Amino acid sequence: MPARDIDTVMSAVDQLLTGAMDEAQMPAAAETLRQLFNGSKACFAGFGPHPDDWASYATHVDETLQARCFGDLVDDFIEMGFALRNIPLGQVYHDHEVHGRERLQRSRVWREWMQPQDMYGGMACRLTENGEAFWFFDVQRGQRQEGFDSEDVTLLTKLYPVLRRIAEVRRHLGRVTIQRDEAHSALDALAMGLVIVDQDLRITYANEGADEILAEPEGALSLRQGRVFARLPADQRLFKQLVETASRNGPELLAHQRSSMILSGGDRAHALSACVMPAASPVPAGSHRKVMIALRRLDMATDMVACARQLFDLTETEAKFASALASGLSLTEAAGAQGVRISTARTHLARIFQKTDTRQQSQLVSLLRSAALPLRSR
Repeated sequence: MPARDIDTVMSAVDQLLTGAMDEAQMPAAAETLRQLFNGSKACFAGFGPHPDDWASYATHVDETLQARCFGDLVDDFIEMGFALRNIPLGQVYHDHEVHGRERLQRSRVWREWMQPQDMYGGMACRLTENGEAFWFFDVQRGQRQEGFDSEDVTLLTKLYPVLRRIAEVRRHLGRVTIQRDEAHSALDALAMGLVIVDQDLRITYANEGADEILAEPEGALSLRQGRVFARLPADQRLFKQLVETASRNGPELLAHQRSSMILSGGDRAHALSACVMPAASPVPAGSHRKVMIALRRLDMATDMVACARQLFDLTETEAKFASALASGLSLTEAAGAQGVRISTARTHLARIFQKTDTRQQSQLVSLLRSAALPLRSR
């Protein structure tokens, strides 16, 4: 291989390594390989029986045609993809060798997707597999180009170990991204603020609840130049002390030390309860842990009726009685508030006892207050 070709190959490998760590660079990596093979189009793709297995990083993307992959051509693509399952990993193949040239060009995939994009001759190899799902690299030649020769096949075969590793890294990072996004969505649903900071109170993560709390003009906490600050100086001193202690000590030591406090807002309003705890497991000696802070507004009212219905399958009327009792009303007062006789109230209470597996009103009240769901209303 001439020296200039070696430089080109090494440039392509560098671009692939960049794309492995940064999804946004994967189309550029595919473009580098397209040029390396003088192709009309190139693509890294993931395929499998489930839509979550599908992925694509391609050159010259036609959004309208690309959408058809997941639209009315999806069954045709699945049939074509399953035809590749028995090809060994790393073995270079040509489209017409697998599907048959005439049969391929009669297919809807070729007529309605490949032909409009000048994909007249493909060379590819499968890179990784996970059950029935797999990743592959594909490069195409246009109608006016010569087909791939033995040197092209040899080059793709030599590149296979690098391409395989790129696909493995992208698949792993894609899975991590999905898990991260799902975790963030779950944390955003909580009716409390969750903030992660370092020992200097620099914020590294905040869920939606925390963003709302930190944005309140008269709030007890605010964000200044990326750091969390308490409104009142006295609160700030104790708050910083709790964070520093949590960053140095693990949960086993923190259990014997103060870790919670009340923070006051402007005019003593907008008060928050704050619980400070280490956010990570053991860290190297001399290092500091990140710290997680759980925040909740003291005036936040729990929708006890909704909680009672969801947790114990109470009817609307039963849930209203249970909520009234949890708020401190007696059974007589709850009956008056609902406009029913005391005998009817006792009937409701008996049904509530049965559904909540309680026997006394005080036991019921304690259960309802402790079981309130910390979910935000949407």
